[in-house]
Amino acid sequence: MSSACPYCFTPISPSEIFLRCIGGCAEVPDPQASAYAGYEMNRTPFYRETLRQDVKVLPSAVKCRRCQSMCVQEICGVCHRDLPQGWRDANVFTMAITGARGAGKSVYIAVMVNVLRRYAQERACTVQPYTRRTHDAYNAMYYRPLFKENVAMEGTHPLGVGASFESDPLIWEVSGARSGRLYIVMRDVPGEDMENLTGRPPAFSFHDRADLVIFLFDPILLDSVRQVLSGIIPDVDKGRLGARSGEVLPAILGLMESGRALLALTVSKFDSLHQLPQAMSPMAPALANPAAHINRDDTMILAGMQEPDAGRALMDDLDFLDAEVRSLFQLIGEKSVTLLAEQAKANRQIHEYRHFAVSAVGESPRHKGRLTERGISPFRVLDPVLWGMHVRGLSL
Repeated sequence: MSSACPYCFTPISPSEIFLRCIGGCAEVPDPQASAYAGYEMNRTPFYRETLRQDVKVLPSAVKCRRCQSMCVQEICGVCHRDLPQGWRDANVFTMAITGARGAGKSVYIAVMVNVLRRYAQERACTVQPYTRRTHDAYNAMYYRPLFKENVAMEGTHPLGVGASFESDPLIWEVSGARSGRLYIVMRDVPGEDMENLTGRPPAFSFHDRADLVIFLFDPILLDSVRQVLSGIIPDVDKGRLGARSGEVLPAILGLMESGRALLALTVSKFDSLHQLPQAMSPMAPALANPAAHINRDDTMILAGMQEPDAGRALMDDLDFLDAEVRSLFQLIGEKSVTLLAEQAKANRQIHEYRHFAVSAVGESPRHKGRLTERGISPFRVLDPVLWGMHVRGLSL
């Protein structure tokens, strides 16, 4: 692993550096930065330095040719965003959490980070916010609404509304991991933007450069599932439902062309499908077997195991899970999602894909003002992340 920009996920080149003026120069519109941000951005002048015959070590500062002050702020050479101090030497794992509106992306992130921190503790390491903005954003937008206020979280606002907590990545520092000091970068992708996506806008090109893309979709969007579970789970607020996965995934795969990213096809809100055995449906037997991997979560058992046994046990478990969820996709009429992923892999747009099933909350909300009656009961939320890290040669 090596370093990558936490905004556009472009790898940081060891042979060149971009340094921005933080002295007396005024900011001016930066069309390239604006294109990659998705909203208007102004930047001060910056300068590129490269390794060459007479320069053996990249400088950490250069003199601004306009105001004569020293340029010391390193930026990404592609999106022109400021990089955290010392970032080019960091070991970085990047992920995008994407999908349609209402898929549960923000709730998933809130719970996944919480479980990741507990999992890390079990493995004698820590996961902490690396930036103050990550600390404030996670607490205000993810942790507090879910764990303190027990309310449904607002959807992520489209990028075009301008700079906000939501448009910035969450950056987590992992200390004490077997892979050494590691930084995990997460981008919460607005579902509305994905539903309206056309072409390959630079603002969403990070999908192609991500180590892991977690594509979440809500099974309740399917008429075949919603009708069977009617009366068993609470009615869904149709205003919070987005487009079907088969409508959104092609556009997201259209962003991916390098063959780098791992794709996690992930059924969210799987607790709703756990209610199928109560229904008179041909789908019920598939969920009725208590020994099935889609009915158990061994995450914390894995946390207590040592490598390489933990890695082997993880992949054995996920092999069974992948087969079970793949079969379930056929039962609920979502085989097209698998076919799209298979085509993307065959066309070398993505590196690999797997099927996953997660539940962040553990139950369907019964009241508009309250998210859960029993408390947060996550199910397999770390599976996509642990898989992505394992394939990339990383472990906690």
